[in-house]
Amino acid sequence: MRRTISAVAAVVAGAVLLTGCSALQEAADTVTAADRALTTAQVCAQAIGAIDFSISTDPQTALEQTENAAGELSTLATQAGDATVADAISGVATTLSNVTLDDLVSPLEWVGDRTAAAADVLNACAGF
Repeated sequence: MRRTISAVAAVVAGAVLLTGCSALQEAADTVTAADRALTTAQVCAQAIGAIDFSISTDPQTALEQTENAAGELSTLATQAGDATVADAISGVATTLSNVTLDDLVSPLEWVGDRTAAAADVLNACAGF
């Protein structure tokens, strides 16, 4: 009889431990998801800031600003906790890294391109 009670007690204790472990795992998963969302939100804000709309009137300086923004965006893309956001930021970084002096001839067109790039990132960030 004592062995039966001990066995039942062990099974109940094991079930309690498993339930507790499951609850702890769920809590840890929730914290991880919240941290990933916060990180992604921060990355989104920084990415939008990196897509600077105030370009220099000097084409060479504007090109350097664009290259710097591309580098910053590439780094931010690796930090995003959401694949869609990372892809959007990476896409903008690639686009900016391919800019040449010829692309900077028309400031209005350049601002339009940056606006479209910012919209891509904003759309991705809105969806996470």
